[in-house]
Amino acid sequence: MIRAIHVFKEDRTLFSDVVVGNEDLDNDAVMTLVSSSAKKMQEWKIDSMEIERFRYVYINSHDTQFILTMDRQASLNKVEEALIEMVSRFMTAFEKDLETDDWKTTDFAPFKAGFRKIIGRIPVKVCLAGHGGTGKTTLLELATLPSKGPPQEYVPTFFGDKALLKANFDPYVFSMFDLGGQDRFVQEWGKIIRSGSMVFVVTDSTNDNLAWTRRVAYPVLKNELPYARIIAVANKQDITGALSPETVGKKLGIPAYGMQANQRDFRDRWLGLLRGLAFETIDFKVVRDIEVD
Repeated sequence: MIRAIHVFKEDRTLFSDVVVGNEDLDNDAVMTLVSSSAKKMQEWKIDSMEIERFRYVYINSHDTQFILTMDRQASLNKVEEALIEMVSRFMTAFEKDLETDDWKTTDFAPFKAGFRKIIGRIPVKVCLAGHGGTGKTTLLELATLPSKGPPQEYVPTFFGDKALLKANFDPYVFSMFDLGGQDRFVQEWGKIIRSGSMVFVVTDSTNDNLAWTRRVAYPVLKNELPYARIIAVANKQDITGALSPETVGKKLGIPAYGMQANQRDFRDRWLGLLRGLAFETIDFKVVRDIEVD
């Protein structure tokens, strides 16, 4: 997931567009560090730098430094391809300005639309993880196939299902993976979840299921997706005896949000959680910080 772009020349910001901000680090200090490294690069050579849960991918062209901020967990190859395309488009539009002093007064704002169009072509990988029967498939259908309505009976997912989701997430498109939750499939999650930016741990809000999640699912997630964002979905809140979202969150050690995935009225809430985690407007945790049993 690409979070932002910054373009510098002679230590001045020509253009920037921050889609999802970074509250963890001093952004000005990071940009100074990365842009100084980019200045030393040969033309069109790409390099990257990892800091905390972010990766900064950069290139130097016409003594102009282009820096993409991305989720460290996301696919580097796709982002490098996107960066090349962005720089090419930028040069097509502004090369003459950059070769003279005209760049000091040029309005680069029109580049925003092209930038956002390019990052919208790289789906953000979303993983629905949890034991079988907790409602992962129902959540996938609730998000992507609302006209059919959520399924009313459980059909085990073989290994994993995938669907693209376009909703009110501009400029992003989500590629959602429903991971098979049977015990024999969990150890195979790593083949599917690489490059995932977000994880939703789906529970049925029972003590037994929460214990399984910590014991079985957490070690795999922590090993494969240490820098991804994670929250819990306390599903099946309509079932007698269901633990409250607050209790689920406390037992799992991550923020938890209540859900009834088999009810179409909960679709807006579900989309809101997806958007909230993507744009970091709700409480979440980073996978590396969760505690495993």
